[in-house]
Amino acid sequence: MLGRDLNRDGSANDRPPGVNRNSLQGPGYATLDLRVSRVLKLAKKQEDAPAVTIALNVFNVLNRVNYAGYVGNLSSPFFGLPVAARPARRMQIALRFEF
Repeated sequence: MLGRDLNRDGSANDRPPGVNRNSLQGPGYATLDLRVSRVLKLAKKQEDAPAVTIALNVFNVLNRVNYAGYVGNLSSPFFGLPVAARPARRMQIALRFEF
């Protein structure tokens, strides 16, 4: 975007001539998620026995920064720089009871 209204439509977000929409490419996106779980039966009889499942979920295990948005205004001193990032590593513990 130029930050100017060249076509006088009231919106100051015109692109330079020859530049298509969504034509810039940023760095790649990569993430690794992991789930570890264990099922514990609560009775000696294995068929139709109540059970508890304990799980640990880890999202973005490698804790890689994945940028989400960029400044696209050519008149901005921050042009081409990221303005947001996707969440860092997150962990979640889950407990499930089946009966």
